[in-house]
Amino acid sequence: MSHRRELVIGHTVLGRPIEAVHFTPPDYARPRPPALLFGAIHGDEAVTQLMLERLADELIERPPGRDTWIIPCLNVDGVLAGSRNNANDVDLNRNFAAATWGTGRRAGYHPGRAAEDQPEAQALVALIERVGAHRLIALHSTYRMVNWDGAGLLLAGELSLRCGYPVTHEMGYPTPGSFGAKYGVEQNREVITLEVPYLDVDEQAWLECRTALRWCVDLPD
Repeated sequence: MSHRRELVIGHTVLGRPIEAVHFTPPDYARPRPPALLFGAIHGDEAVTQLMLERLADELIERPPGRDTWIIPCLNVDGVLAGSRNNANDVDLNRNFAAATWGTGRRAGYHPGRAAEDQPEAQALVALIERVGAHRLIALHSTYRMVNWDGAGLLLAGELSLRCGYPVTHEMGYPTPGSFGAKYGVEQNREVITLEVPYLDVDEQAWLECRTALRWCVDLPD
């Protein structure tokens, strides 16, 4: 029997709850490393929140084949304000404790005063370490692309086959202090950054990526 529960994993700068949904696989499923998916680390990419809410709805009727954690919206303050950054004006995807944190700064990319000093990043990091998640899927919204870090190459290829987006290892610009830098480059976990169309029809990205997202929580490594 599969189980589902909702929980608060932390709070934002302004004290809003950061919510997660946890699915355990059916009792007969073979043990596999946990998967964790999160969206809206940038508040102006709220389409990713919608996609993960759709996925969580589907998993109620069709449970995943592995322990699965879904955080539809990490940057709740940013989404409600329509801002890329959080309420401290920090780009959360430059706030992670990678060796590159704070280097190569570009205009508009504020990494925080110290690595992982933002409550949203702290909540995500604590959950990953607590549950031992190895398969990590970050949803972003710019254009169609499957980016990978660490051990994510094979998974990127499988997702590309199912959504039709091209696979790339390079973003085309530096990403110091990013989620992928910490967990992919430095820890060699299976990290995917799934980039979906920005400001496209809300359901379009979900329809394009639905099968890929289901696959990454269902099938073996």
